[in-house]
Amino acid sequence: SSKAVSSHLSWTGFLIASFVISTQAMYFDLVQQKERCIIEEIPEDTLVTGEETHWDKNQQNSQHLGLTITVKDPNYEVLLMKRFGRYGKFTFTSHSSGQHFLCVKSNSTRFSVFAREHLEREETFRQMSEETNGNVLWWAIMQTSILLTVGFYQIRSLKNFLIEKKLV
Repeated sequence: SSKAVSSHLSWTGFLIASFVISTQAMYFDLVQQKERCIIEEIPEDTLVTGEETHWDKNQQNSQHLGLTITVKDPNYEVLLMKRFGRYGKFTFTSHSSGQHFLCVKSNSTRFSVFAREHLEREETFRQMSEETNGNVLWWAIMQTSILLTVGFYQIRSLKNFLIEKKLV
């Protein structure tokens, strides 16, 4: 019984360890164009792939925040330089073995320009929407008033007609 529990726990531990080993992720807090780099020892002729996803704490303007990823080989030659939006994938092949530098930089100046323009457009659109909603409300009130007036007139006319014809 204790062997079975021990064996079960060993398998569970093995499975958990294999999932932990197979997943690798990094978290960077990039503020105002600061660059963060990872230094990784990579053998020659190795295909390296990566996926970039960033998350904005505010979640409101994250679609405009971009990142630039730069990869340099041990001789500081640029193997890859690519700008991404919110999501992106990159691939490069190492031409020589040694320490490779993968640097991530925020495009925050571009972000601030886009954010300012977006907020101004959003404010203009909000004001226009409020004006339109006000106009629609008044139009609905006018239509209702006209319909009620016409309805009362028709009822009164029908009543007078029936009285005149002595049907009531």
